[in-house]
Amino acid sequence: MEKSDIQNVSRRKFALLAGGGVAASAGIAGCIDGGEAVIDPDENTVVASMPAVWDMARQVAGDDEETLDTLDVVPVGRHGHDWEPEPATVEVIEEAAAFIYLRGFASWQDDAAEELEDNDETTVIEATEGIDFFDSPAEDDDEHFWMDPVYAKEGVDNIAEGLADVDPENEEVYMSNAGSFKDELEKIHEDMKNVVEHASLDTIIVATHDSFQWWYQQYGISVKSPVGTSPDDQASPDEIEDIEEIMDDEGIEHVLYDVGEPAELADNLADETGADILPLSPLETQIDGTPELDVTDLEMEPDWGYREHFYEINIPTLKEALDSDVEIDTSY
Repeated sequence: MEKSDIQNVSRRKFALLAGGGVAASAGIAGCIDGGEAVIDPDENTVVASMPAVWDMARQVAGDDEETLDTLDVVPVGRHGHDWEPEPATVEVIEEAAAFIYLRGFASWQDDAAEELEDNDETTVIEATEGIDFFDSPAEDDDEHFWMDPVYAKEGVDNIAEGLADVDPENEEVYMSNAGSFKDELEKIHEDMKNVVEHASLDTIIVATHDSFQWWYQQYGISVKSPVGTSPDDQASPDEIEDIEEIMDDEGIEHVLYDVGEPAELADNLADETGADILPLSPLETQIDGTPELDVTDLEMEPDWGYREHFYEINIPTLKEALDSDVEIDTSY
């Protein structure tokens, strides 16, 4: 990798996950051998369990060469909710300084956290500590707290405190970076509120798995999906018919879909209703290039973080889908 390439990805290099055969993101370079590679953390590396958590961690760590490096184990192009690592990955993580996870998000994360705590070699940081999940219209104990920028700030605090415990010499840096990032999250929150307050609709149709219900709790956005909360769920004909009736009754002209998932249902639903298709991001997938349905000339970069996913995808999509006439400054 050329020096200019390293600068372009900003402390994030790309490797192949061991046995996976797909690109993965890493703060420390992997070594390629016969088409495979391993993530190679060390005592200065913090391993994050999915993209949203990785971005929180890297924002807190910052770009200082003296602070901890961050690594996202979910391969580029894979959905964080249904991806599971190779069994050896936990052994690799044991070489890292810390592991950041979300309780209840994926069984492998909870299992890895328990195993690492038992071994007492790698510090375990729970990004969800102290955050109460709520029984959303989609599921009990809905864990997608990071989709609400207000609650995301609590996750940032948890990560900052965890990094400070691991690396107390840089505690002031972590706390300062966390404060700056929380200011950005507050701006996203205010922009989300403005979109909803100036909207003529309050319902969105999501034709992929439903990880957006925290917007219902915080902003009153009614999220309707024929799928449910698992990317593996299948919509029944009756569920699809119910969605089509909602669209007709409420004058909804857009079908939204998770850019990290197959978009066949969104495409078919749009064909049946004459609706336009728009993308959403639950910050669970990093994509290098365009998503499956390139409906907005969207060109995603695999090092996008919270700001990019909201200002390039979610806020513009909500503004159009909810028919909001507010002007939002999407620069960041």
